[in-house]
Amino acid sequence: MRPEPLPDLALLLEEERRLILAGAWDGLQALAPRKAAGLAALPREGGAALAPLARGLARNQALLSAALDGVREAVRRRAAMATMRRGLVTYDAQGLRAELPTAPPRIERKA
Repeated sequence: MRPEPLPDLALLLEEERRLILAGAWDGLQALAPRKAAGLAALPREGGAALAPLARGLARNQALLSAALDGVREAVRRRAAMATMRRGLVTYDAQGLRAELPTAPPRIERKA
């Protein structure tokens, strides 16, 4: 006898949530085929019974979106830091671009 798809999928969504919160991205990749199979096994009708699953899916989607936003912000911040290390770009009174190089940070070692 096949297991019921609703409780199994609810457990999968909870496991997915734990993996997202832990940042275990490789675990999410391993979980994807089981999740796809669980979603495919859902009945076509039964809107009220599927409401908790819809909430779980929406919650996990929001977590994944927030994680992706964080990655994008980190990439943006790294690019800004790299630009700052190259120097300051400014414009003179005539509107011509001028680059002011910055000195690399000096580390002074004392014995």
